[in-house]
Amino acid sequence: MHEPLDLLHKAIYDDDPASVRAVLHDHPGLTSTINDALPHGPFGQTALLAAVKKRNLEIVDLLIAAGADIQIGSHWWAGSFNVLDEVDAAFLPALLERGARMTPHAAARLGMLDRLRELIAAHPSAVHERGGDGQLPLHFARTVEIADFLLGSGADIDAIDVDHESTAAQWMLGDVVDGDYRRSRHDVARFLVSRGCRTDVLMAAALGDEVLVRRQLDADPACVRTRVTPQWFPMKDARAGGTIYIWTLGAYLSAPLVAKKFGHEDVFAMLMDRSPFEQKLVVACALGDEAGVRSLLASRPDGPREPSDEDRRLIVDAAEMNRTETVRLMLEAGWPADSRGKHGATALHWAGFHGNAEMVSGILKHRPPIDARSLEFDGTPLEWTLYGSREGWHRETGDYAAAAEALLDAGAAIPADTNASDPVRDLLRRYNRRG
Repeated sequence: MHEPLDLLHKAIYDDDPASVRAVLHDHPGLTSTINDALPHGPFGQTALLAAVKKRNLEIVDLLIAAGADIQIGSHWWAGSFNVLDEVDAAFLPALLERGARMTPHAAARLGMLDRLRELIAAHPSAVHERGGDGQLPLHFARTVEIADFLLGSGADIDAIDVDHESTAAQWMLGDVVDGDYRRSRHDVARFLVSRGCRTDVLMAAALGDEVLVRRQLDADPACVRTRVTPQWFPMKDARAGGTIYIWTLGAYLSAPLVAKKFGHEDVFAMLMDRSPFEQKLVVACALGDEAGVRSLLASRPDGPREPSDEDRRLIVDAAEMNRTETVRLMLEAGWPADSRGKHGATALHWAGFHGNAEMVSGILKHRPPIDARSLEFDGTPLEWTLYGSREGWHRETGDYAAAAEALLDAGAAIPADTNASDPVRDLLRRYNRRG
């Protein structure tokens, strides 16, 4: 039996006003919970926020008529998102007409400098007000002019948000995704750098700032090994979602790979020149540069040194990101197949979790520990495969039956709990009958 709020959630996500109307009619008690977080909504999202995300004004009006409060934001521990935090300029007037209040965060995000001036003039402390994810107005600054105004109004250039403990400049470094300028505001980030914001080698690489990269490397040659990992960017609050670089740059990327991603070839060359041999090898593997890998190995006849604990986990990180070719090249370059990474898992655990039969077969050629148990989410690679077939990130596209079959053929033990997708359960039944 579905709960009324679940039914409403589905109707909104189906973008179906008729179903929303029917759910509200059939469940009048929803008026008492309509401002609560949706059971499966992201970041404590309410029904009204979900409708705004869909840009469906008919559903917005139905929800308001049923008691949804346009002033109530998301129920998110790190800072509430409101209805104006994701709306575009075209949809904005309709929400303002329905009573939404302009915030400095929305004004900064939408490039409304005059409106932002009015808000800050009326409440100067608003420059320090936290919004969604605990971001400050500077985190949302769409233009250099807005960033300049906020700094002139007392904004702290290095203030960090709550959920990602990252600065405004760090939030601005990503690619454009569906026109989302919040992810890519390199011009504003460069302005903040010119005004003295805190920097690091990844930021310098993303911006293609050769002078800043050289300055970082000269001050600390070891910084060339900086990667987007919890080890390099630890969180103070255990609830935090991790550095925003995971989203703006990419999880596990190193400085050379960041430069390459953003097309800064001169900076990439500089970083590679200053990288230790092992990092050069990892970068070549990550880029799928088989000739480069072979050239590097030939330049050191005795092969790479035994990887450090930090370097050993790189193959597991690559497997977690489902990078089949990178994992293959790292194994051929000598990376141990029993290396442990996130959750104490091996590369084979992640290959199974993704239903990546090609990666599973490739790893099995290097004799990994077939029944090794992860330290968190206790399980063997086969158990991770079974779970992934039901709940994995690639459960709709992964070939879990083939991945499981490869593990079984290699001698993996069939677990007591065989809860899995139908094709994998059928496979396990066949293997049980063989036994």
